[in-house]
Amino acid sequence: PETELSVTAELVPTSSWNISSELDKDSYLTLDEPMNNITTSLGQTAELHCKVSGNPPPTIRWFKNDAPVVQEPRRISFRATNYGSRLRIRNLDTTDTGYFQCVATNGKKVVSTTGVLFVKFGKP
Repeated sequence: PETELSVTAELVPTSSWNISSELDKDSYLTLDEPMNNITTSLGQTAELHCKVSGNPPPTIRWFKNDAPVVQEPRRISFRATNYGSRLRIRNLDTTDTGYFQCVATNGKKVVSTTGVLFVKFGKP
């Protein structure tokens, strides 16, 4: 049985390996800019930007204090942008304070960046 195994291994065409490495050499994923920290006041709107680029185009997820960010109609939303992704939180409350992280992955690599949103009482 051992000889059969070695024969099977020799039958793997080397060209398939070359094709995958050709594809890999064009793939990349970079964090273009670290996320900004924001300090703002109650009732304001905050925007956090996740600036990444990659090939294949990355999938971006948002986390607050390590839990996935849940979108709320007309208040919390995130969307893909030409630079990556944007998270917008309207009508801020002090409970929105926390560590916000975006994680981008394109199947080959993963990059992430974290920013702090601090919502304070009082006038802006």
